[in-house]
Amino acid sequence: MLCLIVTMFPTVGMAANAKFSVAASAVSASSDDGNVPGNTVDGDLNTRWSASGDGQWIQFDLGSNKKVAYLKIAFLNGTGRTSTFDIQTSTDNSSFSTVQTNVTSALADGLQTFDFPDVDPARYVRIVGHGNSLNAWNSYTEVEIYGDASTAGSGTVVNVTNTTELKAAITAATAGTTIVLANGTYSGPFSISKNGTASNPIVIKAANQGQGVIAGTGGFKLSNSSYITLDGLKFTNTGTAISLSASSNVRITRNKLALAANTAATKWIVLNGSGSNNNRIDHNEFGPRHDLGQMISIDGVDGQVAQYNTIEYNYFHDADPQTENGGETIRVGLSGLSMSDGFNTIQYNLFVSLDSDPEVISVKSKNNTVRYNTFRNNKAQVTARHGHNDSFYGNFFFGDGVKAGVGGFRIYGNEHKIYNNYFEKLTQAAINIDGGDFDAGPNGANYTSDDLAKHWRAYRVQVTNNTVVDSTSSSIAVGLSYTYAPVDSRIANNIAKSSAGPLYNEAKTSNTVFEGNIGYGAALDNVSRTSSEIKNVDPQLSPSGGLQKLTPTSPAVNASVGSYTYVTDDMDGQPRSVNDVGADEYSTSTIVRKPLTAIDVGPAAP
Repeated sequence: MLCLIVTMFPTVGMAANAKFSVAASAVSASSDDGNVPGNTVDGDLNTRWSASGDGQWIQFDLGSNKKVAYLKIAFLNGTGRTSTFDIQTSTDNSSFSTVQTNVTSALADGLQTFDFPDVDPARYVRIVGHGNSLNAWNSYTEVEIYGDASTAGSGTVVNVTNTTELKAAITAATAGTTIVLANGTYSGPFSISKNGTASNPIVIKAANQGQGVIAGTGGFKLSNSSYITLDGLKFTNTGTAISLSASSNVRITRNKLALAANTAATKWIVLNGSGSNNNRIDHNEFGPRHDLGQMISIDGVDGQVAQYNTIEYNYFHDADPQTENGGETIRVGLSGLSMSDGFNTIQYNLFVSLDSDPEVISVKSKNNTVRYNTFRNNKAQVTARHGHNDSFYGNFFFGDGVKAGVGGFRIYGNEHKIYNNYFEKLTQAAINIDGGDFDAGPNGANYTSDDLAKHWRAYRVQVTNNTVVDSTSSSIAVGLSYTYAPVDSRIANNIAKSSAGPLYNEAKTSNTVFEGNIGYGAALDNVSRTSSEIKNVDPQLSPSGGLQKLTPTSPAVNASVGSYTYVTDDMDGQPRSVNDVGADEYSTSTIVRKPLTAIDVGPAAP
């Protein structure tokens, strides 16, 4: 389990944290071999603490309660072996809570960063070793602990062991209260109408990740609440797991959601009401799912979708096929909210084997961003279903080339941008600027409320610098369905390489501008296009890191045309200079983004 923080996983909030000063006398351990615990705080990477055996620990006393944000650890022989350990904290040196379990270091020298949800308060930090990849030794050369002492420890820790105690603790909670659930089952629903503060949130967390189980007929119902964190819980209840109504600055982190099947369509997490804004849903696991409904639904009220919410580093997997509509994994808005601005961001998530709806993500509002996600073998597409001005970039889509219905993007509405995405072995179109069954006009202004649920004609959509390889269907399509062809759209600087054609499939006649594209391996188009529009040439791709990437002699290198100023880097996060065609820029710069796997996301990820 790789837990080294690199630039592809930016750590939120680190700038406000500082390194705590820990004296050698404040470091203790379960045992040592003569390499004493104090060596880990002497600033010397040539000294170490060492102890052999599973469960051997080293502990750091911060002197008083503080907010602990993350650790840096350097390991003996770090380039030759990985070390595995747990991170625990305590306020009393008696009862310890596990904040991360089975963390594994990277093969690297020097200090590695291990981030986790902030713990406030904590005085004692313990690292419990489980040996290394070669033997049972736990050997750390330096340990640094970072956090913020200025507001730490201002709250109250309440330990609960049953449903009655949990409800009482919620009723009594004030800003700064941390409610810690002992291992066990708690029967919901639990209603919360509370307000913490930015520096002193109300935290409800499992003492041990995934072992505080929420069962019963519902989970947490937050209304008119703010600055609340739900951390490390496991949801198995019927009904909704977490609902936010008119609630802001709520964090839902490190939880496992595998809800019991419901007879009616059910939203696992839902944001609704006025002002359910600035919430963060991160590092959770969703699945498996056997019934109908969304895993996350960003709703709203009175025509306004909830705004400025972030969904990131989550693992969504295994949703069964359904016979009815309404099984999207994430839905951002509704038709009645679609003309409102969302400014919501969906990033760094992994979606695997989600077959419950043709739309794995359904965007039904304006000005949202879907970026840096990885999609693996979902019988679904990401859709700009309603609304305008959404951006989709830096995503990775993979199929097995066999499973039907595995697609990329399907687009309706105005001004969307789709760029720097990579697609491989899909069985539906990688990108379809679709036809519409309703025309709201070039400014999207000619409609009634009855028209909001229709498939709106696309205007001025830009599809640039994407790469599609080995698709068994059209790679990039124009107007596959409905009546009204897209208007004033652009398809530029894309690569399509496949034996299935036409690679660029213009199912409807339109005034779409084509420029700088490359196609190879099958018929280029069902419309005659010049070589400046679609060039029939081998892009000379080569396997690298699980992707098909440019080689230095590729005709795509430095060959992009037109002015698309928003394309400033590539799918790897490498900067572009003279832009290459496709999602990849041939570069020797550091790769800062890559396709995600299960170890990169979810409750145990960094």
